[in-house]
Amino acid sequence: MSDRERGSVTAEFALVLPAVVLVVGLVFAALGWAGHRLAAQDLAALAARTAAVEGTGAAEAAVAQARADASVTFSHTAPWVRATVTLDGAPWLPAATAVVTARTEQ
Repeated sequence: MSDRERGSVTAEFALVLPAVVLVVGLVFAALGWAGHRLAAQDLAALAARTAAVEGTGAAEAAVAQARADASVTFSHTAPWVRATVTLDGAPWLPAATAVVTARTEQ
């Protein structure tokens, strides 16, 4: 290896390292958001099922007991009830929202 090439690998590594760290950070952020999205979907399903059987008051209590930072809204179109759950995550990521519809028991 000549004297002109000494340190070139170190310089190339120093140039590439920030990009690698950024990509790894984005992957972890995407995985975290996906986890929030799955949790919102599960909570929306819980809320819709509970609202269909026991009413929206019981569904709100069930969601609050399962996750305190979740917000839930309901809409009714007989015989259906629709639950929308929103979870706020990290400030730089969008909120995870899920909507589930269930048929009310008559």
